[in-house]
Amino acid sequence: MTIAARYLMLLLALAALSACSGGDTVSSATTGTGTGLFELGLTDAPVDDAAEVVIVFDGIEVKPLQGDEIIFNLAPARRINLLQYRDGETFNLLEQTRLRAEEYEWIRLRIRAQENLQDGSYIRLRDGRQFPLFIPSGAETGLKLQRRFRVAEGGITRLLIDFDLRKSLVMPPGQAPNWILRPSMRLMDRLRTGTLEGEINLSELAARFDLPRSACDAGLYLFAGADQNPDDMDGDPTDGADPVVYLPLDPMREQTRATYRIHYLETGPYTLALTCRFGVDADPSVSEDGQGFVTQNITVS
Repeated sequence: MTIAARYLMLLLALAALSACSGGDTVSSATTGTGTGLFELGLTDAPVDDAAEVVIVFDGIEVKPLQGDEIIFNLAPARRINLLQYRDGETFNLLEQTRLRAEEYEWIRLRIRAQENLQDGSYIRLRDGRQFPLFIPSGAETGLKLQRRFRVAEGGITRLLIDFDLRKSLVMPPGQAPNWILRPSMRLMDRLRTGTLEGEINLSELAARFDLPRSACDAGLYLFAGADQNPDDMDGDPTDGADPVVYLPLDPMREQTRATYRIHYLETGPYTLALTCRFGVDADPSVSEDGQGFVTQNITVS
C-alpha cells in the first residue's frame, strides 16, 4: 500500500546536510605530504527502558587496503554513555588524526565487554538495576565494521558509527547476570548523510488498518532502497528486509499527530513503512508477518 497525501497528510522534509565528493580542505601548514586527517564519531538511535548504556573503549584499529592495521590505543580507556549522544548529538571517539592518504577496508573497535566484568561496559535500567554488557567473542575479535573508505590527501575524512541500541541490546534469559550486546552498527561518511523528519496523522493511519485511534500502536520503519518488502525487526532477511531504523510514533498533546526525526541517514532511496502493531513487531524475538504496512518511497539527499 502507498501513503496518499490526502489520507495521512505525511509531511516529509528532507533536511540535507553536507554532501560533497571530497573532505574539508585543511591549510597547507597542517597538511603533511601524502596524508589526510581522519575523525571517528559515535551516535545512537533511541532505546527504551535504559537509564545508562556505558561502553568502555580500549582502542581503535584501521586496516589499509595494503599493509598491516594501524592501532590507536586509548589510554585511559573511554567510558561513553551512549544515551547522551542521541537525537543528532555525537561524540568523537577519535579526534582529527593524521593517516596516510589511501584506501582503507575496515575499522575495529576494541571494547571492554566480557562476561561478569564489573569495570567494563554495562547497562543501568530505569529501576536502578545494573548489569554487565557481554559481547560474545568480542574480547578476542573486537567489533569489526567491514566497509571501505578513503582518506584524501589534504582533506578531512569524518566517519560516524551509529550503535542503534534498540537493535543491539538483548535481555538475558532467565536470571543471567549479563546483558548481551550484539551491536547493530552503521558506519557512515558524515559528509554524505541527511536528516528525515515529518508528521503523521495517527487517526488516519489507524483508519487505514480499520482500527480506532486508541487501538493503533503506531510505529515507523525505514528500509534501505525503494520498493522494499517490509518486515518487522526479526533478524531474518529471507522473509523481508530488516529495517535500517525503527521507532515508535508517540503522539503529541492532542493525541492525533506524531512527529519524528531520524538523523544521519546515508543519501539515497528508502522505503518508509508505518504499522499499528509496533509493540509486537519491534520485538526481535517474535516475527509477526502478514499484518501489512503502509509504505512510501522517499529519497534522502
